[in-house]
Amino acid sequence: MNDDIRRRFLEFRDRLYGRHDLSVVDEIVHPDFTSDSPLITPGIEGYKAFARMLTQALPDLKALRQEVVVEGDRLMAMAQWQGTHRGPLLGAAPTGAVLRFATADLYRLRDGRLVEHRDVVDRLDASIALGLVRSPA
Repeated sequence: MNDDIRRRFLEFRDRLYGRHDLSVVDEIVHPDFTSDSPLITPGIEGYKAFARMLTQALPDLKALRQEVVVEGDRLMAMAQWQGTHRGPLLGAAPTGAVLRFATADLYRLRDGRLVEHRDVVDRLDASIALGLVRSPA
């Protein structure tokens, strides 16, 4: 069962970020979804709005590497991402820069769907590329 959940989650990310298929959110995200991320508002529509913003900002976004572990009702996904900055992101106008960042996402599952989310995002390199932060000397 854990392998099936892991496979479905990787397919979810591929469809959502690789193919820009927002309909997959209805299949995988629970209606009671919540997140501690300031970029994601509660519910399925909140998750869709986040995905729409991200895919508009980084239309070629792809996971360079992903590791997903499922245990009980928890799913942990660590990923390294890359995408070209083509739309507004974090208050920065498009730069055309290739952005790289890493994420660690912890989800709680209910009825086989994502219901609760916590994340840590390492966006220092991306923030430097966007001009939001100066590179340390």
